[in-house]
Amino acid sequence: MNKTLTFRCGLILALLALPLAGKAQDYPTRPVRFVVPYPAGSSPDMLARLIGEHLGRRIKQTVIIDNKAGAAGMIGARSIADSPADGNTLLMYTPAWPAQKIFVKKPLLPVPEGLKPVTLVATGRLALVAAQALPATNFSEMVGYAKAHPGKLNYATTGPGDVLLDFEILKRATGIKVEHIQYKGAALIITALVANEVQLGLQAEATTEAFVKEGKLKVFGVTGETRSAVYPDAPTFNELGLPKIRSNWMGIFVHSGTHGDTVSRLNADLVAVIKSPEVSKRMAAVHFEPVASTPEQLGQRVQSDIADWTAIAAAVGIQPE
Repeated sequence: MNKTLTFRCGLILALLALPLAGKAQDYPTRPVRFVVPYPAGSSPDMLARLIGEHLGRRIKQTVIIDNKAGAAGMIGARSIADSPADGNTLLMYTPAWPAQKIFVKKPLLPVPEGLKPVTLVATGRLALVAAQALPATNFSEMVGYAKAHPGKLNYATTGPGDVLLDFEILKRATGIKVEHIQYKGAALIITALVANEVQLGLQAEATTEAFVKEGKLKVFGVTGETRSAVYPDAPTFNELGLPKIRSNWMGIFVHSGTHGDTVSRLNADLVAVIKSPEVSKRMAAVHFEPVASTPEQLGQRVQSDIADWTAIAAAVGIQPE
């Protein structure tokens, strides 16, 4: 072999060894950061810790849970955009993500193009819970009391998002006037309900069950097509004439610039974790139904929510600020 041919072969081999432009990076390349844009102890936090534990075993990397609460989850979401687009940073989010498009003209991260969907994780029922001090034993009595005392009752949310829109549906359907108070997380809302600082809240079954069983809160309705096994005596919102109030969902997203091959690899690993018998069983124990999906299905869910929230906002006169 002459020197020219040897040089050319070496050059070709060297070029082949270089990473191609746009090619997915090896994954994972380092410990994975799993951002939860809600406080520790919240439902998204519980599921992120469960999934992170099993994902770490599968990919043989440490998964670090990073709670970044605030601004209806947007602070945590924004931190994703400031991270490398290599799939090593994950985000657990809820319908509060698409709802940002309704409330904010220029959110901290554009909706929905600011994130790339990976998979749905789970769905879970929401329960309309009330302070024990509220002089009503069911939904109808609550509506009657609220109409007789306009503006006296308060309801709690974590700020502009899907639950605030759900309460707008409730107010419009019933004609009641109740005042909104914002809290930083579900735990603070539950504390405020027990203390009668607020009288109404729409919270996950997992966060309300113990307080209802102890007689500290009462339930007036639940999401879902059928009655809840946790609260079998509580009517569904469909039964109460509020069909647009739907169950909660949680999904995992990554940086919008993450390569499609990396997203596919992540999706395969996460779907395997979510569908595993141990994870599915532990989700069911805290009243969540495992829902593993394709990235496209999560993206469609986000777009569907945006369309629904836009229609609701138009009906009740909410304008983005």
